[in-house]
Amino acid sequence: MEKEESTADRVREILKNLHGVINVAQLDDTQRSRLIEHERHYETSSVLPVRNIGVGLLAQRDRCFVILKDTRFRPPRMPTVFLVEEGAPEGGDHVITIEGARYNVVGEEVMEGGSSYQEPTIPLDTSFVIFPNRRTGPQVPCSFLLPPIPFLELERLATELGIGAILSISPSLAADTFVRTSFGFPLTNDLATLLIGFNEIRPLAARV
Repeated sequence: MEKEESTADRVREILKNLHGVINVAQLDDTQRSRLIEHERHYETSSVLPVRNIGVGLLAQRDRCFVILKDTRFRPPRMPTVFLVEEGAPEGGDHVITIEGARYNVVGEEVMEGGSSYQEPTIPLDTSFVIFPNRRTGPQVPCSFLLPPIPFLELERLATELGIGAILSISPSLAADTFVRTSFGFPLTNDLATLLIGFNEIRPLAARV
């Protein structure tokens, strides 16, 4: 009798066949806990405050995969790094909300191809800009925030796969090194990792 294909098997196959994906692996619970430890240590040891909210959310997902990708993989569809002030007021013009928390965006990653801004900016380098007029004041602390990013390749198949709460996250350098070492991925700079988490809504065998 042929073994039924699990949700994890289906997801692995989808990820493996995406353009620019070199390798795919699934993290077990121990690896996921170690990953979060590495990420939290990086955040507390960084010179500038950094919060990778998405990595913490992985602890709440049923499954977590990592893909190793090269430059052929499609670029993200939104900035992966923001400079924010916490506690943005209601009705603000430049606000992102993550897990119910509101942040006032005062800087962001420049998307591939560049962007044209209709307000003053201060470039940190070619890939990041600060919006000085958005600052509430110098006394208000800022931090770099890495948000969870949608992963459309799974979201468009979510009903068919029976999965939800899908997110993707770029790990810090320390977490990236841990993941690559765990799975024997090469540590070359021309490759990068991306973490993908989701919940299983119902077993694959129960779908019609």
